[in-house]
Amino acid sequence: MRVAVEVCVTNLSEALAAAKAGADTVELCTWLDCGGVTPSYGLVNSIKEEIKVPLRVLIRATPGGFVYTMPERQAMLRDAMLIGMGGNGLVAGSLDESGLPDVSFLRAVKLAAPDAELTYHRAIDRSSDVGRAFAICLEEKVQRVLTSGGRTLAIDGALTIKAMVDGARGLVQVAAAGGINPENVVELVQRTGVTEVHFAAQRKLPPQPHEVSMSSANRGLSFDSEPDVAKIEGVLNALTKAGLR
Repeated sequence: MRVAVEVCVTNLSEALAAAKAGADTVELCTWLDCGGVTPSYGLVNSIKEEIKVPLRVLIRATPGGFVYTMPERQAMLRDAMLIGMGGNGLVAGSLDESGLPDVSFLRAVKLAAPDAELTYHRAIDRSSDVGRAFAICLEEKVQRVLTSGGRTLAIDGALTIKAMVDGARGLVQVAAAGGINPENVVELVQRTGVTEVHFAAQRKLPPQPHEVSMSSANRGLSFDSEPDVAKIEGVLNALTKAGLR
């Protein structure tokens, strides 16, 4: 079994570093600390032009929950239409008032970008019933589900992830995400049977002396980061040593 590795990135330098280190795919978003929101169309195109590995793009209008207003839905559908035209995969999802995947939104995304691969993202981990939510993804023929098994850390949701893998019957790709690192990736794969893992790899940089904050509400905070190449290489090396690459 070969396990694919996807790295979540927020800028061109991270995307280039991930591709050079050997990632199979990258997912692009902005504002990773909140779980990510949709990046700019210009950034999507710039990265698409510079890397040779497949690109997936997060479609998420706000940093809050996953029950969206009609204007937020319309904004995401416009983004899906534009971004999905370039051969990029889309990573999207929403919940209805009952806490289950919003089927009408999923179908609208498919209509907006019919040729794009669709991943249902970790909104599934906030659903009222993870098992039923996964069944809906199967019914709607979503190609891929990104999940931590309903927990913050994928290793803690391993039993649920395994149930998803077993229930997928090869009809949907289950990718594990949430706290994955070189120390736990092999155990996670062995316990769940996933053939794809997803993680971010960036290191926060300390603020420069006498740096002027760009927000009076976040004085003293630095948002600068750099690619964590060692983490990517560590995950890949761990999988290789275990015969999973």
